[in-house]
Amino acid sequence: MKGEIMNQNTCAHVLYSYDNGEAYIKNAIVYITEGIKSGDSVILIENERNIKIIFKQLKSRLTDDQIEKVHAVSNFEFYLTRGSYHPPAVYKQLTKTIAPYIENDIPFRSWANVEWGSLDDPSQIIDWFEKETDKAVLQYKLKVVCAYGKEKMPPEMQSILEKSHPHIMTDENLMKSNTYDPSDMLVKKGD
Repeated sequence: MKGEIMNQNTCAHVLYSYDNGEAYIKNAIVYITEGIKSGDSVILIENERNIKIIFKQLKSRLTDDQIEKVHAVSNFEFYLTRGSYHPPAVYKQLTKTIAPYIENDIPFRSWANVEWGSLDDPSQIIDWFEKETDKAVLQYKLKVVCAYGKEKMPPEMQSILEKSHPHIMTDENLMKSNTYDPSDMLVKKGD
C-alpha cells in the first residue's frame, strides 16, 4: 500500500474511495500490518463480514501478541449507535474509542469503513462528522483512514469529503487533495 504517508507523517487523515472489494481488503491488511510492525495499535472499525476476512488473513501475517493489538469495532454499532447515523453520537463514540489510547500515550492508527445504513443522501451530516474528525486528527496527531464504498456514495459526496481529507486514496493510488483547506478545520475558541 501507500505506506509513505503513514510512515513519514505524525498525523494523517486519508479518504479512501474504494471500487474493488478485494483491493479494499488487501489495503486494509497492509495498513494494519504496517501499523503493528511500526509499533502502533490499530482500531479497526469495520463490518462483521470484513472483520472475519481480515482477521483470518492477519493470522498468517502476525503473531498472536501482535493480533491482540488490533481492536475490532463493528461499524454498524459505531456509526448507528442511536439507530441512525447521528453525527454528534458518532463523534462521541469516536472520542470514547480513542480516549484510552490518548490517555495512556499508546501509539495507534485507525481504519474505518464508513457505512450509513438506509440514509439516501448522508453528504451533509457526514461532512460535519469528517470536519470534526479532522480537527481531532490535527489536535491529537492521529493516523486515520476513512473508507467509503464509491458505488454507495451520492455524486457530490466525493468532492465534499475531499475538502476534509488532506490525502485521497483509491484502490491503487495515494495523492494529496487539491481541495483540502486546513483553515476550515482549525479548532476555534468556543468549538
